[in-house]
Amino acid sequence: MLAAFAMLSIPAYAHDTLISSDPADGDTLETSPESITLTYSADILEVSPAVRIVDEAGETIADVEPTVDGPDVTAELADPLPAGDYTVQWRVVSSDGHPIEGSVDITVEQDAADQDAAAASDGGGESAAAGASDAGGADEVAAGSSGSSDAGGSSDATGTESGEESGDTASESTEESGSSMPLLLGVVGIVVVGAAVAAFFALRTRS
Repeated sequence: MLAAFAMLSIPAYAHDTLISSDPADGDTLETSPESITLTYSADILEVSPAVRIVDEAGETIADVEPTVDGPDVTAELADPLPAGDYTVQWRVVSSDGHPIEGSVDITVEQDAADQDAAAASDGGGESAAAGASDAGGADEVAAGSSGSSDAGGSSDATGTESGEESGDTASESTEESGSSMPLLLGVVGIVVVGAAVAAFFALRTRS
């Protein structure tokens, strides 16, 4: 009876369990995660934690020594994972001192290098479109400047023609004035001679 009571008085300890992960078990990711975080039901002991990533063929892709922060265990990936299916195997020491282990499955759809190349290609297309737009604007400005130049040339031509017409008119006026001057002098001379003859005959008559 005493032995049975002693057994009942011994506290029962439960091992800690994994309650969540980032990425979550079964997640499909567009590209490789930078890190994998495992969260447990209690603080994990900092005693030889380990995370191993295995591909679908069973080959080990990476062995990571994670960091422990209370219930969180974080494994930083030195290199991005290529496209494929992976199993994240973990082993830590529970807060009760017992080692526990498990796994999380994830899928990576695209290589990080391919995504970077696609992003660079999209950026190049936008730059080319922007360059074409700028070139179009420059052509419009050049066309506008050409039009202004043509208008200025037309104005200059009109002014030149007007000046030439004014010069021709002045020249014609001068020529008309020059041609009428001898005629006027001749009329004046006749009048003067006629007056002298009239005066001469008037004097003879008085004599």
